[in-house]
Amino acid sequence: MRVSTSMLYNSGLRGMMNLQSELYRTQNQLSTGRRILTPADDPIGAAEALEVSQSKGVNAQFKSNQADASVQLTLAEGIVGSVGNTLTRISELAAQAANPMIDNGQRGMIAAELKLQVETLRGLANTQDGTGLYIFSGFKSTQEPFALNATATPPNSGDTVPAYNLANTYVTYSGDAGTPALQVTASKSMAVSENGRELFMQVRDAQGNITGQSMFDTVKNLIDVIDPSSGMTFTATELETVRAGLKSTIDHVANIRASLGARLNALDGLTTTATDIDYLYNVRLSELQDLDYTEAISRFSRYQTQLEATQLTFKQTSQLSLFNLL
Repeated sequence: MRVSTSMLYNSGLRGMMNLQSELYRTQNQLSTGRRILTPADDPIGAAEALEVSQSKGVNAQFKSNQADASVQLTLAEGIVGSVGNTLTRISELAAQAANPMIDNGQRGMIAAELKLQVETLRGLANTQDGTGLYIFSGFKSTQEPFALNATATPPNSGDTVPAYNLANTYVTYSGDAGTPALQVTASKSMAVSENGRELFMQVRDAQGNITGQSMFDTVKNLIDVIDPSSGMTFTATELETVRAGLKSTIDHVANIRASLGARLNALDGLTTTATDIDYLYNVRLSELQDLDYTEAISRFSRYQTQLEATQLTFKQTSQLSLFNLL
């Protein structure tokens, strides 16, 4: 086979360019720490890495939602706990008022504290989060949900079944029955609070039936029974009836708080799982993308040696000429 001078030059040039290209690619891999610089380096691996990265991003969003849900549930659970503590204090005051040894003056002092406690309850019911949104107003989070009803007259009646009757309730509710929720996994949406209608206005008994009195109505009726200035005649029977309603209210709040706590516990498990999944995604991405430095450095040295040898032989070969022998 005859080898022309142009073939000699072209072949040598192609060899050096190919080696320079490989050397440059290996150098980029070493500088970035990535095995796949372009999809052409490993089409299958690049496609899988893209899919894993997308899944990792979705999982990160779920983790963010879980963190937000945990903050909101923790706030709601803390406020409901304070509501329960306030009701417990009200129950203690009701027990003091039931003592037949105290007089009307002492009952008046108890009623005065009860009036402060019912305002505490309304303040808790109108709690806002760090962004100024009302946490117990359902989807109407920018609207203050609970307000005093100046037209109410004792005895106060609250939510009835099946209609929602606000005609004579001591405190009105202007929120709605919606419950804010966040998507915490691909298949699970979790409520991050309770709406005020379910928590404060629709008190349920041990069987889950709506009692027909809101939390505020129960406490206000208790005040009216105890307070000598209310115009109502105090009777032990009437007081015991109201105290029975108060017990149902305390149990109702305890059930709501337990539900919030259960959701917080479930979130902890979901977050742990999401963290484990994120770790697995990182491991797989590392397997697909990360560079084996030992192999890459060895390859870089090999290409460098080959390029130097090719350049040297090309220089010597390109100087061969018949005229040098004449």
